[in-house]
Amino acid sequence: MQITAVIAEYNPFHFGHRYQLKQIKKHSDAAVVIMSGPFVQRGEAAITDKWSRAHAALLNGADLVLELPVIFALASAREFASGAVSLLDCTGSIDKLCFGTESGDAEALINAAEIIENEPPEISKKIKALVSEGMSYPAARELAFSELVPAGLLSSPNNILAIEYIRALMRINSTITPMPILREGSGYHDINVNKFASASGIRSRIFSGQDISELLPCPDFEVYSTSALDTAVTACLRTMATERLAEINGVSEGLENRILRAALMHSSIDDIAAAVKTKRYTLTRIKRILLSSLLGITHELASMKPGYIRVLGMNSTGAEVLRLMKQNITVITKAADYKANDPVFAADIRAQNIFSLCGDTKKGNEDLTTSPVIIK
Repeated sequence: MQITAVIAEYNPFHFGHRYQLKQIKKHSDAAVVIMSGPFVQRGEAAITDKWSRAHAALLNGADLVLELPVIFALASAREFASGAVSLLDCTGSIDKLCFGTESGDAEALINAAEIIENEPPEISKKIKALVSEGMSYPAARELAFSELVPAGLLSSPNNILAIEYIRALMRINSTITPMPILREGSGYHDINVNKFASASGIRSRIFSGQDISELLPCPDFEVYSTSALDTAVTACLRTMATERLAEINGVSEGLENRILRAALMHSSIDDIAAAVKTKRYTLTRIKRILLSSLLGITHELASMKPGYIRVLGMNSTGAEVLRLMKQNITVITKAADYKANDPVFAADIRAQNIFSLCGDTKKGNEDLTTSPVIIK
């Protein structure tokens, strides 16, 4: 059985995602998705719950949907990619990793990944100098590598993630083969909408109250409101000791002091992040830190390695894939049955309990009462 994996957020699931899965099925027997749960890498809550997003994926080409632990979902691009790739590799069942890019040139991406993974000392010095002058790390890296890496490969979010996926595969000497495909439609940040509109564009349209029914293969889902998170994060920060905040993943160089001062002056995630942001610390990084503070994701917790995979949904083909995976890694299909004292799993339960405050019912312990989506 030829099995291809996708690392995704599906925030929300759109026609571009369906196109990718259809392309995979032309060459593979099964498509496995490892997907962020209630929180995403931009440092935000997902627009809807993880089971609805898994259901949409299963109706449109996916065979098995697994949950990416929140310690990776709320991490930098490097750690997001590394965590997802490591889990896929541990299943011992994945042949290819497919990802959409603006390049589509596998050789160029692999070459770039090799250069960046083996960063020359002079490049490291140049990046450090540029950052010390006030440039953000992503911009400094792009400029420093400009003579070694083709223009554009380090400026596009999808290309950057593609390179991080390849680097992650290299670091663990994985047998999984990278499979880039050219993205169709709007760019990552494009708010213009068409049949292949970006997730950002679709979310913008949803939040402005516009119709999105023609932009999504599965447009009927509950849109979660994040207003409850503003109060929760502000309350958390205003009662948190400085020493505790310094332990939160992503915090360094005294950033905890800036965050705590901002939390006393502002009462929303966006406003706190805007007050803390500098050229060196991007908004997305700050927002990930704020949510990590609420969820208790420390440096120590973020460095842990999950010993399981969690199933969000599957069809009959996915069930066959899962049987193969069970030979190599612990599989959780019912969260209530998993009794291990596992800090990573506990963080996922906390994340879902907090995220549920954004929904209509606001009920807790959904992880323990909701079964995986089964498509027959």
